[in-house]
Amino acid sequence: MKKLQFWIALWAGKLFLWWYKKTGHVRNDRPGMVSMRLCSDFLKYVAKPELTIAVSGTNGKTTISSIAAGLLREQGKTVSFNDWGANHHAGHARCLLDAVNIFNRPTKDAAIIEMDELISPLNIPKIKPAYLIVTNLARDSMERNAHPEYIGAQLKKAAEGSPDTVVIVNADDPLSCFIGENNRRLYFGVHDLHTNSRPALANDYTVCQRCAQKAVYHYRNYRHIGDFECPHCGLKSPERDYFVEAIDDKEITMKEPKGVYHYPILSGAVHNIYNLAAVVALFRDMGLSQEELAQGLKKAKLPASRETREVVGGIELITQVAKGQNPTAVSTVFENVGKDTSEKEIILILDEVFKDPHKTETVAWIYDTDYEYLNDAHIHKIVVGGERYLDHRLRLLLAGVPEEKLVCMPDMYETANHVDVTGISKIYVLHDVNSITRGKKVRDAVKERIIKERGGEAK
Repeated sequence: MKKLQFWIALWAGKLFLWWYKKTGHVRNDRPGMVSMRLCSDFLKYVAKPELTIAVSGTNGKTTISSIAAGLLREQGKTVSFNDWGANHHAGHARCLLDAVNIFNRPTKDAAIIEMDELISPLNIPKIKPAYLIVTNLARDSMERNAHPEYIGAQLKKAAEGSPDTVVIVNADDPLSCFIGENNRRLYFGVHDLHTNSRPALANDYTVCQRCAQKAVYHYRNYRHIGDFECPHCGLKSPERDYFVEAIDDKEITMKEPKGVYHYPILSGAVHNIYNLAAVVALFRDMGLSQEELAQGLKKAKLPASRETREVVGGIELITQVAKGQNPTAVSTVFENVGKDTSEKEIILILDEVFKDPHKTETVAWIYDTDYEYLNDAHIHKIVVGGERYLDHRLRLLLAGVPEEKLVCMPDMYETANHVDVTGISKIYVLHDVNSITRGKKVRDAVKERIIKERGGEAK
């Protein structure tokens, strides 16, 4: 009966997928929803490509998945990948529907599956990927992902359910580095960056997971990510198989099991250095040579939905995702912006109000978020837009940001008219993951103002 259900689910899903593609709705996971509703074990029975990679963790999933997909395509491989971040059951089914034919035979060389941490114990044992990358764990949305230690327990169950999967984990993250104890594991990490990581409102690693005594750090690169050790029971960061030993403006130096190699850098942001280290660990373990990987990374780019940079009229215009409802992700972005010593202005559009009231969430997360990082002399002005503008204004004032530096309004599209385009070298547009299109519109409006008032073209 299950097999019959599966075949019906496969054919129905393929039909819906064909229709959605034909009508231009490619970035939609509803065909997968159809298959999952018709057969709850669809992910178990659907054939998988020879190479299947799952990427999970609190932050960095989309970045790592996108870079990996691009590198595989650069090698001439066909890849099934939901690049819009469909990381739940329907998205996984949609991804694998696109990787088989109506006879359930693989038609793609690889599938990259972005995996929500909470559903990983259900889907990893069914998909049984060749690799599972766990980027990091940290507190996320209060309404969706509970406490990071609970999320870590779910990922441990996921790895236990797929013992042949190679688990690639962040050795510098005490919350996730012990996932996959019975799997073959690869550890990545980054040397002491001397970033002088600022104290955070939220500390996700206060005591040792083994003995509940206070752990210590030899260094921290950001948040709770660094080289740790418990002086009471001896629990400590694992030895890194892939370790970033040095970083400059153009490349990283990576110590690997077979030597020390260099790779081009994609972004100087510390969290993206970790993302790059995970990608290197994956492809080197898959057998790609250092030369091939370095050449591929020269052509790689961060997903445009996460970060864009261009120089317009002498001003660097930067858009970055600051993942709302996720205090760790937003704080990390704020910390990187605050550490930038350039003279700059910021447009902040972190809005969680939509026409559908069911999509409006609590604003309590902003009081776990380090707005204090934006209280910096190099930031001339912060322009806040969106329905939640008064909430962000209050939080910035509580963070000590002078009132005269704040310009706040309910219409986010008006923000472009209030930044100064003289006396600064950078403008940051920080937007929520649900505001990517709106962030681009604001960026384009700022670009038009710069060209009109200062002249020049985008570079």
